[in-house]
Amino acid sequence: MRIVNYAINYTLYTTLLTKSMRKGLFSSCLAIGLLSCIQPTSAQEQLRLLQETFKKRDTAILNPILADNFAIAGQTGKNAAFCLQQIVQRYPAKHINAIEGQSKDKNKIAVLFEDEKDNRDTAYIQLNEAGKIRYISLFDKFYGMQRKEKANLRATIPFENQHGSIILELKINAYEKPLRMLFDTGADGMAVSQELADAIGLQVTRENKASVVGGSQQIKVSDNNTIKIQELELKDMGIAIFPNRSDDYSDGILGNTLFRRYITEIDYDNNLLRLYDFGPLDHPKDAKVIDFTFPSGVAHFKGNLQVANEGNNEGEFIFDTGAAYSLICFRPFVKQHKLLVSGFKPESQGSTVSLGMASPTFTGYSKSFQLTGLPALENMLVTLMGGNNTNKNWDPGADGSIGVRLLSRYNIRINLAENEISLQPNALSKLPEDFMLKEQLIGWNNQGQLTLLSSIDMAAIAYKGKGIDSINGKKAAELSKNPKLIPALIEQAKTEKLEIKFNDNQAISI
Repeated sequence: MRIVNYAINYTLYTTLLTKSMRKGLFSSCLAIGLLSCIQPTSAQEQLRLLQETFKKRDTAILNPILADNFAIAGQTGKNAAFCLQQIVQRYPAKHINAIEGQSKDKNKIAVLFEDEKDNRDTAYIQLNEAGKIRYISLFDKFYGMQRKEKANLRATIPFENQHGSIILELKINAYEKPLRMLFDTGADGMAVSQELADAIGLQVTRENKASVVGGSQQIKVSDNNTIKIQELELKDMGIAIFPNRSDDYSDGILGNTLFRRYITEIDYDNNLLRLYDFGPLDHPKDAKVIDFTFPSGVAHFKGNLQVANEGNNEGEFIFDTGAAYSLICFRPFVKQHKLLVSGFKPESQGSTVSLGMASPTFTGYSKSFQLTGLPALENMLVTLMGGNNTNKNWDPGADGSIGVRLLSRYNIRINLAENEISLQPNALSKLPEDFMLKEQLIGWNNQGQLTLLSSIDMAAIAYKGKGIDSINGKKAAELSKNPKLIPALIEQAKTEKLEIKFNDNQAISI
């Protein structure tokens, strides 16, 4: 598990904002229809307050008409407030007028911005159902988000699927060797080790403080790099440099850089990433759509957890494709709700290590977990973080994170421009949830094979990743068709030794 949550690069965005104004951004119009079907008095009030905000350089004037999930380039909360403040202070708006016209969307106001030099730009204001401002397309543009008329497909990228973890092959700058990078949405940028940074020849441009699981760490950062993924080229990329990384299957991490720039679709059934322009795109059939916030460079979802017979514990959980579990609850949330002493029965104990920071963990079955808007999942494995000197003062900014053992049961489309994600059940969703036999985590992969996912048993760890033929004579196919056999195996493992036979005819006794 890893969360590289280093701060949003305000310097870069401020520079972009200043350059945009200097170049006369007003002259490059967004391609939109002529809109305005909402009540005229409502539109007039929105524009009056917006113009007064720029006149007085005071964002507080807008507070009554901003939606709770008001966003600028997907950023919400304090980050959105900061971006808004920068725009209001630097943007020389003189007149803001509505453009008369028609639109099927009654919640859009087409507007014309005019600056002190009579430069003009058209944009639109998107309102929510209550008539409050969700976003302003011109403000998104200042911060690098381009909204298009159509969501064109920009790239289709194959990935290697490591039990739900996504490995992408890419190149950095002129370094010829292809690198295997973990696509990690729990991180807000890229990261490599000092050793690899030296080999690539990365130039350190600044230092920063990174939040990792259980604490924080001082890091170096290299800016203005170019990343190439197949034919896709990403410029002006920052790369964090950590003293060391412990990972046996990747060279580093590629954070949510992709979904900051594109609508990003993860197709686990076919092991493909698809990247689209930000624009109108129908949701996949049978997909559930849920909203998310983006307060600190990573996506947060609301969920409810019940570990035993206590009441529901509501929290905010990070969307984290860099985490190899189903769900972890961070130490402050565990402590606040007394989850370890609420009747929770751990099946195993271990630790989670993130870039050298270790915290004790306890894994067992929860009574239920529900993401807002989705059906509740019962008897799902959850990991609760214990306390130690490393994490006693840690403020993670979220209550936990949702990892790939849950996420990989869906084909996913994440759209930062609309702050929403669609989850479409895939082939894996039809198979039973992961389960534990003593110290072995066992589950099905996206190819439908029963697999030893992980183990803290030294005798079994060499078999990690192997396909399982049978457990105590019960064939994998039999277990997938009749999940009720699994609880019996779990109980049997508490008092007896079991044999796990692998597809290559090797076997271990646990």
